[in-house]
Amino acid sequence: MATPSPRTAPAGGEEVDEITPLVDTSHLHPSGYGVTHRRLSIDTASSILNSHLSRDELALADTAIGERLPYDAYQTIDWLHDLHQVKDAFRYRTVKSQKGVRGAFSAAYEDYQGWVAAVLVGILTAFVAFFVDYAESSFGDLKFGVCQRNPLFGREACCFPRESCADWTPWSESFGASFTIYGVVAWVLAMGAGLVTKLTRAEIPAFASHDGGDHNGAEHLVAEHAPNKIIYMAAGSGIPEIKLLLSGYEFPNLLSAKVLVIKAVGASLAVASGLCLGKEGPFVHISSSAGYVVSQLFPALKDNGRRLREMLSVACSSALAVAFGSPVGGVLFVYEEMSSHFPRKVLWKAFLCSLVAAISLKALDPTRTGRLVLFETNYGVVYKPHNYIFFVLLGISGGLFGAAFCKGSLAWTKRMKPFINKYPLVELSMIVIVTALLQYPNPITREPALLMIKNLLRDCGKKGGGWICEQERLEDKTAYYGWLIYGSVVKIVLTTVTVGSRVPSGLIVPALGAGAIFGRLVGQIVPDTSAAIFAMVGAAAFLAGVSRMTVSLTVIMLELTGEVEYIPPFMIAILTAKVVVDALHEEGVNDHTVLGEYLEHEHASNIARNHGGLVEDLIPPLQSVSDMTLHIGPEYKVLKQTLAHKLQRMKRHGLRDAALVLVDDREQMHGIISEAELDFAVHEAGYLSDTEPFDVLSGPLAAFVDRSPLTVNASAPLEMVVEMVYQLGVRHIVIVEEGTSRVLGVVLKQQLILYLEHLRSY
Repeated sequence: MATPSPRTAPAGGEEVDEITPLVDTSHLHPSGYGVTHRRLSIDTASSILNSHLSRDELALADTAIGERLPYDAYQTIDWLHDLHQVKDAFRYRTVKSQKGVRGAFSAAYEDYQGWVAAVLVGILTAFVAFFVDYAESSFGDLKFGVCQRNPLFGREACCFPRESCADWTPWSESFGASFTIYGVVAWVLAMGAGLVTKLTRAEIPAFASHDGGDHNGAEHLVAEHAPNKIIYMAAGSGIPEIKLLLSGYEFPNLLSAKVLVIKAVGASLAVASGLCLGKEGPFVHISSSAGYVVSQLFPALKDNGRRLREMLSVACSSALAVAFGSPVGGVLFVYEEMSSHFPRKVLWKAFLCSLVAAISLKALDPTRTGRLVLFETNYGVVYKPHNYIFFVLLGISGGLFGAAFCKGSLAWTKRMKPFINKYPLVELSMIVIVTALLQYPNPITREPALLMIKNLLRDCGKKGGGWICEQERLEDKTAYYGWLIYGSVVKIVLTTVTVGSRVPSGLIVPALGAGAIFGRLVGQIVPDTSAAIFAMVGAAAFLAGVSRMTVSLTVIMLELTGEVEYIPPFMIAILTAKVVVDALHEEGVNDHTVLGEYLEHEHASNIARNHGGLVEDLIPPLQSVSDMTLHIGPEYKVLKQTLAHKLQRMKRHGLRDAALVLVDDREQMHGIISEAELDFAVHEAGYLSDTEPFDVLSGPLAAFVDRSPLTVNASAPLEMVVEMVYQLGVRHIVIVEEGTSRVLGVVLKQQLILYLEHLRSY
């Protein structure tokens, strides 16, 4: 693709004043394609470490340099830039230079801040989990009765170790009265969850919308014509948003202490109401918020985007440790599902954080049972070789459920989105009423979700075992089979329509519940093996279909049940479910966010690979290249007015994360300056001379010049840029010409994502 030199003037020799798209995609579609984002002010900048600290650089320690603004218009951190910052280097060298006992203590504290933070995060997460578990158990059982010994106890805590006792008193023996109380309490709890969730309402700039105009041969997208998006920070599980944040994106107030408290309260009330949702997903958001709150106490973590996200990955590991009593599975969950940056040092801290959280929660004992594992079983039954057929069948069913759930939930959310946005509490009222009407008549689904799963995983080889075992001992099981089929369908449908409601909600427990019911049904046709085994494997298969987890899910199921013997059945069902769901639906449920405008790494790579394009396809048009290029001449000197003009031109493109490339007369690169850093230098009073030219490579601006930015050859495959952006987390990559290394343009992360989205749409 022939590209003019950035120094070549447009026709007529005059500077073109129109804004041109930063990625020329007119060759992809006849209408052309261009993007202009919302114009945004910039008041902070990032820092880059030079070989040594000058006096000017030391003065940066007390400024806002190195801090990122909240998320907006694809704002991201730069993993390579944040690896070493001026502020970090200054603080670290200052600490290490101290002498005596105080110096040794300060040096040790600097080195072990991450470990101390991991311990504190684990403890804080456990305390929040204690509150959520205790409140959910106490409020949830109020739908059925009250504990005379202690009204704040749930049924399990009231009667432990027995299932029933005289201290637990149902509200009524009448079905009609019991159902009425059940429905009213469920509605009150659900409304409470919806009301507190509304306290986290926020607006974010909408993505660009077509203005229908034609500017300089390209159709522009102007964000000012699109209304802001309304989101609720505490709604949903928070897993998709946390995944985005861990991959480097910025998000405003997502992890604030306010959101942490509201998410915990909302999750307690929502789960207690009996809706088809769980608290395990929201615990990922809660633990991440705990990690953020704790990180604000440590300078080495709060001022560095890279280290902060490493600590958030550590914090995420404690989520499943407190939600399921699965500390090892929690660590693997973060590695497999959540974090795109998980080095070994993060693994060790995550292991410690998860351990501390599990130990602390067991000591707090919110359920008054002394147990950490939720569904501990001891079947004592060995499965037969022919049972593998049924394990595969359960895996296929789990994959079908996962695909149907993803398609159904997306279709439901899109159809109901205008109504949900306008009347979120009305929609929630409708769901909770329908849920009560459908679940209460069924003795299986009437119970709270965790108790229902525990009942379904019971082996009926011994006497007792509750209502399920009583039904399985009957000669005529027709009614029982009907309840199992009815329960499976109801759980699947209700989970699909509940996921988009404006309350904290997770999918792990609903998926486990639906799979356990279906697995118990399949187990009825296998005469020589306990049906509980198939309920356990079915639960794993359905959760695999929804979440697409593999290794971490196997370990989680092992820790949940304590059944080492059944690791092969778990693996068979989970792998089968993943193969089926991947074949039927490309993206998992956690890849769909409230923003809906991001590409996960694997999908971005697939788009680039299928397109088969080259990096030269990303070269911006002539005027855009000129706006992001600064010729510094043989003496490397420029005027402040020149920088201000370039900054103004870049801002007209509506981008926050653009960069100015410094080139000489031969178009050879000498470094880049990010737009945020350039904005700081230009507008900081007295930082640059207003009249005298200064050396851009060794003068006051030198601290902001990245002398060794990443470069890519214009003839390289497009997939290479995608891997560099996603794997390294960089914001800028300079495109150079093959053979001459002449600068041809800059790849910006936000524009690359838009370009890939455009390819996917055609």
